[in-house]
Amino acid sequence: MVASGATSAARERILSHGLGIASQQGLNALTMGTLARELDMPRSGLTIHFANRESLQLGVLEQAIALFQRDVVNASVNASPGDAHLKAMFGRWIAWSRAPMLKGGCPFVHASRQSDDLAEPVRFRLKEVLDGWSDVLSAAIGEAKAASQFRSDLDIDQVVFELYGLYLSHHFFHWNMKDKAAEARTIKAFDRLLAASR
Repeated sequence: MVASGATSAARERILSHGLGIASQQGLNALTMGTLARELDMPRSGLTIHFANRESLQLGVLEQAIALFQRDVVNASVNASPGDAHLKAMFGRWIAWSRAPMLKGGCPFVHASRQSDDLAEPVRFRLKEVLDGWSDVLSAAIGEAKAASQFRSDLDIDQVVFELYGLYLSHHFFHWNMKDKAAEARTIKAFDRLLAASR
């Protein structure tokens, strides 16, 4: 039991450190050698948990997905269906990109920029989670349409497209430009998008 707990703690330490790297430099920056060196751990200690670089990248990606599910999707589930649910999710989505464990922003944003260079299983899983999040946003917008909170001719795909645009703009201005007003500007733009959708 003690060994199992120690093994689990070591794995969590690897994933936590790997997520910090991925949030700054992307999944491609994750190598067995880099983590072994930065964690002061022999490579053999890493291979107990991850057979190779690809499995390490997938493990870190799954860690990011689990945290996103917890902090954004599940944390918004009690909001009223429709525009309130959409607003709750968007607010938590923005907050997620500044979470303390993400030292350089959203790991999905960084990974997406490198997707052509990722191994196929990693690239496939990344696309799967991004498509899934788009579906969640689409469903919330659809709920708002069904409840007559949004106009009946609203193009759901267009709204999802614009939501991603707002998120990426916030990410750029917050992390690259160090703009302290990035969140306030993003929420203002989001409110305008909601108003235009009614």
